[in-house]
Amino acid sequence: MQTNNTNNTNNTNTSVLNKAIIAIAIGLTLSSQQSLAVTADENILITANRSQQQQFLSLSSAYIITSDEIKAMQVANVTDILNTIAGINVVNQGGSGQSSSVFMRGTNSNHTLVLIDGVRVSSATLGSTNFSAISPSQISRIEVVKGPRAALWGSDAIGGVIQIFTKQHAAGEGSVSIGIGSNGFVEGDVAIGLGNEQHSLTISVSSESSDGFNAYHSDPLNDYDINEDDDDGYDRFSISAVGKSEISNTLSLHLASRFESGNSEFDASYPDQPCWNDPATACPAYYANEQDHENYSVKLSSQYQGDNIFSELAIATSQDQGESFGNDTQKSRITTERDQVSFINQYSFTAQSSVNLGLEYYNETVSTNSDLDPWTADIQSWAEDERDVSAVFLQGRHQLGQLLLEAAVRYDDIENLGSETTYNASIGYQLNDDWLVSLNRGTGFKAPTFNDLYWPGSGNPDLKPEEITNTELLVRHHFADNTLDSQIEVTIFDSEITNLIAWAPNEFGLWFPANINAADIRGVEATITADFNRIHNTLAVAYVEAEDANTGKQLLRRPELAATYTIDYHWQDFSFSGMVAYREESIDSGDAKLDSYVLVDLGVSYQATANLSVNAKVNNLLDEEYETALNYLADGTNYKASVTYSF
Repeated sequence: MQTNNTNNTNNTNTSVLNKAIIAIAIGLTLSSQQSLAVTADENILITANRSQQQQFLSLSSAYIITSDEIKAMQVANVTDILNTIAGINVVNQGGSGQSSSVFMRGTNSNHTLVLIDGVRVSSATLGSTNFSAISPSQISRIEVVKGPRAALWGSDAIGGVIQIFTKQHAAGEGSVSIGIGSNGFVEGDVAIGLGNEQHSLTISVSSESSDGFNAYHSDPLNDYDINEDDDDGYDRFSISAVGKSEISNTLSLHLASRFESGNSEFDASYPDQPCWNDPATACPAYYANEQDHENYSVKLSSQYQGDNIFSELAIATSQDQGESFGNDTQKSRITTERDQVSFINQYSFTAQSSVNLGLEYYNETVSTNSDLDPWTADIQSWAEDERDVSAVFLQGRHQLGQLLLEAAVRYDDIENLGSETTYNASIGYQLNDDWLVSLNRGTGFKAPTFNDLYWPGSGNPDLKPEEITNTELLVRHHFADNTLDSQIEVTIFDSEITNLIAWAPNEFGLWFPANINAADIRGVEATITADFNRIHNTLAVAYVEAEDANTGKQLLRRPELAATYTIDYHWQDFSFSGMVAYREESIDSGDAKLDSYVLVDLGVSYQATANLSVNAKVNNLLDEEYETALNYLADGTNYKASVTYSF
């Protein structure tokens, strides 16, 4: 059930809903979202229903990556972590610090909602997330929920939701780490916990840089190909502060804040082209080949835990900013600023029944310091540079014996776009303590970006949100005895996406974004974990058919078959880790074929003392030559080594 109302009625609805949210927020001093209430139990899932529940009892396909697993991976990028999950495919245009895209369940790379401590972090102009700006050293855990969750989270949650939680240390505890690697890689991390049991604050600082490598390989048959033969490096600095203050047994205050800045180099120079005003003359075709970014978010919340109620009032502000320059081009800075307010209240009638009521509001503002349309005499910016989004949702859960029921509905009011009503409905049956079967159906949407709607000269203000309807069947099994602890999850899903935005010519031959495409996506995912004799094994396999509904062609950069096996083994003071990943061939622009490939990574960690560990890892051990984006080679065999002192 999705609706899209007219723009004229939308402004009135937005005003009424905004005032209602503000009035309720002012009247409340205690409330909850539970996105920060992460307990020590690694099996507790929060993102799926915006409330705590055992991961095994979740009726949606969900996966948790723990702090220990992230530590064992020894990665420099968040995308390397996500790429080990069934149903996720990562595309890189080069090495670390370069542009990366995350495709979940065959949906587009901007169809996944990304949250950091409950705060939206995507760009409102591009619709994507800068994953290279997130330091893995500051992450305590990652939760991934697959399938549309717009009924709880709103726009962008078409393919799923990724929520990253910032690391916290107990008072007096912390760590210091330094590392080096191939391509001039250098990193340093410091984290410390301050305060006491009632009032605590964790401060983490991370810095890293790399000279990079020349990822782009030119196509000799393309006269308009990039011809910038140089290494593309990057640097990144980040700091986070996460705190909690226990005011009483029932009331607590929370802080989650982060700041990141960095620089990335990339290739963007082309051979001289005919000048637009004099085709007989050759003009240099130089484009910006470097970018600075500066991102931050701050979230303050108050949480109340009563006998049957858990609630939070949260206020957040965030920025996503990128400034492109180089090759004697004008510096061009584009900024997204987002202010958010949420009030969520969960009430438990009994141990088997609960209801979750939420109100949300956020304002998005985009700005630039340059002319977005250089072909005009006047300075041109977006036709609209601000919008308000207001939402209300209701979610309920009930257990009747072995039968589990979940349902959610959400109404989003988006300024100048209209409204969207989305839902999720799930029914599960717990055969016994070890088996769970569930059937899910849900809808989702993605609002067009500011670039799609209002870019000068090419925006289309008549665009509608992209929409998805998804049905899936999930089977989950858990087994544990004195020697083995294992879990198997298999999900079969079928999705239909409509109103997909693509560029097309109008009646005058001018190209504009339009809702002309549709996609049919179906597949099966399986994740198997097994722990025995100090060995942790994970096998993640996905087969996804993602096709253009109009042509039947495979969607770009989405291999049908993907499999990843990871292993961690602990022996005395040593820990060994390994990964084998296979990706089937895929298609890129112009029907170009990207070959299949196999990657092998090996890592080792030695606990020299109770506080000191030495770590080393070799990536792409077989020196596989492959590309996930046309003409962008991935790095060959490379290494990383580090020393960590914990206290």
